[in-house]
Amino acid sequence: MQQILKRENKLGRSQEHFWVIGLNTAGKILFIELIALGQQNRVTANPPDVFRMAIYKLAIKLIMVHNHPSGQIKHSNADKLFTDRIIKVGEIINIDVIDHIIITENQHFSFADAGIITELKKSDTWCIIEK
Repeated sequence: MQQILKRENKLGRSQEHFWVIGLNTAGKILFIELIALGQQNRVTANPPDVFRMAIYKLAIKLIMVHNHPSGQIKHSNADKLFTDRIIKVGEIINIDVIDHIIITENQHFSFADAGIITELKKSDTWCIIEK
């Protein structure tokens, strides 16, 4: 993903980008889709945008990737809340969100490697209450 980001011109790299990577059951990449371009310090994506291509391409697993033009890979509370929400939507439609990766031109931060994905899958911030 860093190579894809580096193909952008300098002006484009100053914006946050948000990609979705869809995988099949064997973990093979089915698609990489840029779903949103933002500003210098934020990008907006909604669940329909995140899952549209995954549903169309019959992906079973999903990885989200976005960049931080500032060069800082620290995740924000908003990044964490968004990831939690997307994980829960994925549970409803049977698409497993396996990671959210923040990249810069030289570094990356993986929510899965840091244990945050596991933590969020257990969280009850976003949940469906059955009647």
